[in-house]
Amino acid sequence: MAKQSKQKKRSTEANKPGPAWYRAFRFQLLAVIVLSAGVYLNTLGHEYALDDAIVITDNVIVQKGIAGWGELFTYDTFYGFFQDEDKAQLVAGGRYRPLTPAMFALEQQLFGGPTAHHLFNVLWYALLCAVIFGFVRDISRGRKELPWWFAVATAILFAVHPLHTEAVANIKGRDEIVALLGVVAGSWLVWRAAVNERWLGAVAGAGLFFLGCLAKENAITFLAVIPAMLFLVRGKDFRWAELKYYLPVVALAGLFLVIRSRVIGFSLGEPVMELLNNPFLELRDGQWVPLSAGDRLATVMHTLWEYLRLLFAPYGLVHDYYPRAIPVMDWASLTPWLGLLLHLGLGLFVVLKFRQFPLAALGIVIYLASLSIVSNVFFSVGTNMSERFLFMPSLGWALAVTVGVATLVRRFGGGLAWLVPVVALVFSVLTINRNPVWKNNFTLFTTDVEKQPNSAKLLNASGGVRLDRYQSLPETSRANQQQLLLDARRDLTRATEIHPTYRNAFLLRGNAELLLKNYDAAIADYDHVLDLDGGYQPARDNMLRALTAAGRAAGEERGDLNAAFGYLRRAEQLAPNDYETLRLLGVASGVSGRTQEAVEYFRRAYEVQPENADAIWNYGAALYQNGQPELAEEYFGRAEAINPNIRSERMGLGQ
Repeated sequence: MAKQSKQKKRSTEANKPGPAWYRAFRFQLLAVIVLSAGVYLNTLGHEYALDDAIVITDNVIVQKGIAGWGELFTYDTFYGFFQDEDKAQLVAGGRYRPLTPAMFALEQQLFGGPTAHHLFNVLWYALLCAVIFGFVRDISRGRKELPWWFAVATAILFAVHPLHTEAVANIKGRDEIVALLGVVAGSWLVWRAAVNERWLGAVAGAGLFFLGCLAKENAITFLAVIPAMLFLVRGKDFRWAELKYYLPVVALAGLFLVIRSRVIGFSLGEPVMELLNNPFLELRDGQWVPLSAGDRLATVMHTLWEYLRLLFAPYGLVHDYYPRAIPVMDWASLTPWLGLLLHLGLGLFVVLKFRQFPLAALGIVIYLASLSIVSNVFFSVGTNMSERFLFMPSLGWALAVTVGVATLVRRFGGGLAWLVPVVALVFSVLTINRNPVWKNNFTLFTTDVEKQPNSAKLLNASGGVRLDRYQSLPETSRANQQQLLLDARRDLTRATEIHPTYRNAFLLRGNAELLLKNYDAAIADYDHVLDLDGGYQPARDNMLRALTAAGRAAGEERGDLNAAFGYLRRAEQLAPNDYETLRLLGVASGVSGRTQEAVEYFRRAYEVQPENADAIWNYGAALYQNGQPELAEEYFGRAEAINPNIRSERMGLGQ
């Protein structure tokens, strides 16, 4: 009888209709992969942008290919760019993220150029979204309060979120992708190890967690997430003994911290007193000093409010939130209170509602834990905020929001389930439209500065790329592109207003003025740079160019020899052996009738460039004008030995 009963049960189950095709695991997985990759296909033709220079194009170690792997794992991540261990740790605490630069090095060796990097970013991102789908599907299995679409909805909301454009459309953002991939896959394996009581899965999960940490230090925050996941999701089935499967993660997290400390140290360093690397400063009596504790905390809480706003309403996205994109706030404003109370409320929800909404509580734990390390609450991270800082927390957002939608559907009807595809569609359009901005630095900086005109760093970058674009033009095209210089000057002026000691902004504005032939304005900017840093060589070099150009214009265009001498003698003080300065001083002296001074200046110019036929001829001409024709003819002969046509070119000069 028992045998017949079992056969009847199997027959009944076999005749049951299967799930609808759209509920099938394979279809949902394919949908997640196609959608997550599809929204970023328009990045494949992009160039390098933003920090790609630091980790790829200008990183001498990465450019070595796999031959540089040893160095990548034994130096600060910025070392290959700065080639100076002191400069490599300009940001407090340094950066140890060798895994993705190692990937870039391999790709450079095999493929070269940005296209392969962009393609791999898209593929790694699609894999991440697929793993998120599998992970959420596994931990939510058997929960009757959740609909069949819960896991796929969570993965899709994550996949299409516009905040992720910085991580995927920008090659350097792969550290975010790989870090989250490592910790999510690792957490999944630890979960399965605890459920199935298998150590191998726990060890494998710890290995993936370790790789995530090597991609980006933020992954370490999942040390708090994994035990919370076991406790919350296992619910009544949870046993404290299950935490033994978490121990390999703890061990490898410790190993990562040991390696990191051996390579770059463990100290967070002293607070940097430079606004671009420490936004919690204000200028008092010409000196940068820390904000008051109250204003600092209010500014941080305002930023936390902005993070929540961007998660739910990702419009007006920009890649840069450096000072003063986020204004200094105080507690008289509303938004710091909103940021504080909403985040306290999220924490309180976890404490009070974790049994009723365990997956929502897990989402909030992921959000709070992964945001904590970049929030500026515990230590400064060098900038007010960044959209890439929300990449890892947004997984928690997607999980908690999908629980919220599922709860609304259960209480108020299935029609509300359409919220997910509607939001996914809107987010997909926003993402696809945002991607082209990341085409290259010129597009990125000049687009974002229109939306964010209060970041000194972004204004400086925008001004810089406009200058680069102008200087890359053929001489014949520059006259019609003066607006590039005017826009650059506008952006750079605004940058100096926000950051009055911004050395590079004054330097670049001086360059714009020099190209506009506003020589006195250029000289004033270079003077300001040298007041800030007297040894800054680019300012000294460009000051020399401005002074010689001003001297030439004063003498040749305006006939104002006194002004010409003023500029040129200052240039001589700055660089006594500069050939062009000495040559112009010789010309000015000769025109002024100071023939002996002309002889001296042309002699010094000749000594600077003794193989220059023009320098030799000029010295001979000065000697001739000074009544020394025999000696002059000797130098004319030397010049002709180098350039036989020089006499005919000069047409009787010196005869």
